[in-house]
Amino acid sequence: MWRTLIENGRYTLVHSYHKPTDARAIDMSYGGIDIPPLENSQYLQFFQDVNTAVNVGALIVSIYMDASGTIFAQDTSGNDVNLRTVKTTSYTYPYIDVSGGWHDGTFLFTFDDGSQFTNVDLNDSAYWYYIQGVSDMNNLLQWT
Repeated sequence: MWRTLIENGRYTLVHSYHKPTDARAIDMSYGGIDIPPLENSQYLQFFQDVNTAVNVGALIVSIYMDASGTIFAQDTSGNDVNLRTVKTTSYTYPYIDVSGGWHDGTFLFTFDDGSQFTNVDLNDSAYWYYIQGVSDMNNLLQWT
């Protein structure tokens, strides 16, 4: 199950593992799943695919740096983002800080081992993704 949280400009989805005996299990779910698109229309197709995936099981993703799917993106531990179970995702909207500095929107994945992958809005076209059970491994989708 998933729960969506919007707090302090951060849009967060939290996954609950289905096995209560799993030491990693958390339970932050409250009913059905319908993750709305972000207000600024970022990642519209990705969220449609996530909605499909989480209604049938875990969100398992692969993220690539090329359309042919030969170069995997790396997580914060230097591991390939290849068929990784997503624990949480969050999106921080673009904002101007108190000093007047501009910060682009940032999408963050946290995987079940605690490592992370971050994508800044300006890099949308630099990545392609596959979601297990939803998209076609031979026809990767580009983040937009």
